[in-house]
Amino acid sequence: MSSSSVSPVSGSAFDTIDTPSTKLIGACVHCGFCLPTCPTYVLWGEEMDSPRGRIYLMKAALEGRVEMSPSFVRHFDTCLGCMACVTACPSGVQYGPLIERTRAQIERRYRRSSGDHAFRALLFKLLPYPGRMRFALAPMALLSGLLSALERSGLLNLVPRRLRALLTLAPRTSWSALFGKMPEQTPAVGPARLKVGLLAGCVQRLAFPEVNRATINVLAAEGCSVAVPAGQGCCGALPLHAGFLEQARELARHNIATFEHAAVDRIVLNAAGCASRITVYGALFGD
Repeated sequence: MSSSSVSPVSGSAFDTIDTPSTKLIGACVHCGFCLPTCPTYVLWGEEMDSPRGRIYLMKAALEGRVEMSPSFVRHFDTCLGCMACVTACPSGVQYGPLIERTRAQIERRYRRSSGDHAFRALLFKLLPYPGRMRFALAPMALLSGLLSALERSGLLNLVPRRLRALLTLAPRTSWSALFGKMPEQTPAVGPARLKVGLLAGCVQRLAFPEVNRATINVLAAEGCSVAVPAGQGCCGALPLHAGFLEQARELARHNIATFEHAAVDRIVLNAAGCASRITVYGALFGD
């Protein structure tokens, strides 16, 4: 949804769609327990790059005391979304929904540079779609030795910074991992007592398929028949973290329909990012 189709809240930097909750913002008492757990605060020592500082910025934006300036946006772009602050918070502040909805506001209401916009658009046309990711990672599977040599030699430093970061952080994978097949149905060992569906994950299925195979083996040994529906896709966590909430909802709806059709008793998740998001689908579809 474009910013031109949504009216801003009177006197606020935000609009009326997916606005950060004032109730959740009000739960923060600015005690500072989050500070030593936050990587960006530890790195830079800047209050606005801490969880409580970012929450203060959200409140100020809602009240119209700050504009959506490059400085404002940068403080939210640098948040890793690691949620280490959540486990440290004595007040139980739900930082996840706050940062996600603030980023959604930024994506609608802030005009990024053309290069930045194109880069982010490319990432989210690629990352949440395992079929596309498979072919994007294929050259890395073939050239993994070369990439390691480039890193050691320092020649990788000649590559543009953003592309270098992607190449460095991308998980090392293999041809068999990318194009190997996972059984859609695995029978229980002995009498079946439960039918479970396994969410294969985006990166998980391509870079760490052995984790999925081990999960299937353990479940089968415990008397579960395991379904891995072929039509499943990204759970929506990746776009949700970045503020692309409508894309996240579209992906979530698809998976909900896929697993309903599979008629399983339980859905099993073995990737932390997927699990953290699927368990809050209720909040994602709060309307």
